[in-house]
Amino acid sequence: MKLGTWTALVAIAATAVGCGDDTGIAVGEAPLMEVSENGQLIGHRTPVSVTADRTKRITVNNRGNGTLEIRDISVTSDPPGAFSLDASSLPTVGSPVTVDPDGIPWEFEALYMPAAGQNARGTVTITTNKNTDGNSEFIFYLSPETASPKLLAQPGSIDFGTVAENSTDTEQLTLLNTGTAQLVIDALVLSGHPGYQLSVSGQEFVVGPDTAQGVTLPAPIVIEAGESLTAAITYSSSGPEPAEGKLVLMSNDPSATAGTQVEFFANVAGPCINVSPAEVDFGGKLVGQESVISVEIQSCGDRPLSISNIEFINDGNGVFDLDASGMGAFPIVVAPNDTRVLPVSYFPEGVAQIDASGNIAFDTGLFRVTSDAYLAEFDVEVQGYGTDGACPTSSIQVTEGEEVLPQTNLTLRGSGSASTGNISGWEWTVEQPVGSQSIFLPSAYVQNPTFEANIVGEYTFKLRTFDAQGTPSCEDAEFTVFVTSDKAIHVELLWTTPGDIDETDTTPLGALASVGTDLDLHFLHPSGANFDANFDFVNDGWFHDTYDAYWANVNPEWAGLAPGDNPSLDRDDTDGAGPENLNLDVPEFNKNYRVGVHYWEDHGFGNSIATVRVYVWGNLQFEWAGVQLTNHDMWDVCEIQWPGGAVNKLEHSPGQPFITSGYWPLLF
Repeated sequence: MKLGTWTALVAIAATAVGCGDDTGIAVGEAPLMEVSENGQLIGHRTPVSVTADRTKRITVNNRGNGTLEIRDISVTSDPPGAFSLDASSLPTVGSPVTVDPDGIPWEFEALYMPAAGQNARGTVTITTNKNTDGNSEFIFYLSPETASPKLLAQPGSIDFGTVAENSTDTEQLTLLNTGTAQLVIDALVLSGHPGYQLSVSGQEFVVGPDTAQGVTLPAPIVIEAGESLTAAITYSSSGPEPAEGKLVLMSNDPSATAGTQVEFFANVAGPCINVSPAEVDFGGKLVGQESVISVEIQSCGDRPLSISNIEFINDGNGVFDLDASGMGAFPIVVAPNDTRVLPVSYFPEGVAQIDASGNIAFDTGLFRVTSDAYLAEFDVEVQGYGTDGACPTSSIQVTEGEEVLPQTNLTLRGSGSASTGNISGWEWTVEQPVGSQSIFLPSAYVQNPTFEANIVGEYTFKLRTFDAQGTPSCEDAEFTVFVTSDKAIHVELLWTTPGDIDETDTTPLGALASVGTDLDLHFLHPSGANFDANFDFVNDGWFHDTYDAYWANVNPEWAGLAPGDNPSLDRDDTDGAGPENLNLDVPEFNKNYRVGVHYWEDHGFGNSIATVRVYVWGNLQFEWAGVQLTNHDMWDVCEIQWPGGAVNKLEHSPGQPFITSGYWPLLF
């Protein structure tokens, strides 16, 4: 350090401790007073607000290296008596309060009398020995603070983790009023998975259509300032699907006009198990010969799956067996999205018995996979029957081939099946994509039915045949059809209606009432965005007579005269489940298309659950499933950017669909 600087510092220190009557401090030592409120520093001549009927605690620390003497403290107020001070011991000149450097602080309280009115003002003066800053007087001002409630929900989000099948878990939610006035909660919104339930102040609420729209509390919840209460959130698991929920509490908290929000999560993370096939059916196998079916065990979660054991609970008296040695030693750890193959074998010991009604006496078994997944014990049924080779042989042919476009009407042929005698019975089944509800026509029990493959995905058809004695085929024939889209943009709308017990039935021609619900797919060109069909002074574009492709405008003229540059709505379903499909071969460059869903009429069946999928060049680019719609709702789903084919979800708030209630176009 330079000599001149050191000399100046010594002089300053000597001045700080050698003036006036501050004679009790050694040379080179001086206090430094720090005034704060709830950890927030109070500056010299700055305001501090005080709430009526609640004290404001002020803390005085000493951040210097000499003893601080607080010799006097006073308050003046206008009007007189509006503010007052209180402490366990108030200092005087003759009896000061001392605070050692970084020692125990001194505290006092400021009080405000509401009768003085909101225009009252006060001044607090603290007199001390001289500080290192050369001051011996510290002043700050007091003013009234308007009392108001403040709702704090803790925790702000609740993660239930993994909740096992058919079990429940309950978590506590604390509601605190951290404000200065009485808090009143008079309404709430409880939405999301129907397995969530709220218990608060003796009132019970379960997620449903009513709570998702918002309910007024029969008995408002009142929490006094500084007080709290505990609510309970319960999740009842009925399946392995991820379950999300949301609670919004509406109160008189002026800082939360949109409500105070708490989110819930269950089964959104963790290990998951998927076994395929879920039921192992060997069908008919020759007696005395071993047959093997490979079962795939997949880790379908976002964390590794740990398999602790695989064993037969019932091996059908020794005819079934498995070999897990190729999977490694237990516990077998399977990384997310990885698969292990388990060979399951069947060795029938005798020809199966067939009763007078043609029913086969199957060999049956059951093996169990034990793991740390949601389904801790995954049971797989196994069956088969012995045959001497005299059972029918089933065969499937599909006239249209293995790969078709959506809405292709497939012709299924079982006429190639063979038997030593006549085949007298056919039984068709299908595994179709989620959301598709097509059926065999005229029924599943004819030789050559038809079947409409109406959405993108994989359709696996199976056929079991029976001879004149009722003997079923040794194995089911199997044929897979892949439905793909060759369009630039292909959009699908599907829905399910809990109130409709048969969503596959159709309304007879000329019937007075529909047998299902009517949701409609809309596809909007950006040129129609300034149209207001329902006269609510919001230009949303829906039902534009040119630029919205929907049931009343199935093939509008949008672009030029080039082939395929206009959209085409290929299917309008008016009585339940869908799908409705829309295609566009040649989208225009630098255009953003919007997709919407309108609930035209529920026909008395109630709310529906909608799903929208967008395919770009045959690849699934976007899916939004499980959106609940009420009669006459208009759902703005997404926006498709072209070129590129990016699809952006349209949300009212994070995770919440953009739905306009009571949307009715006045031109109809």
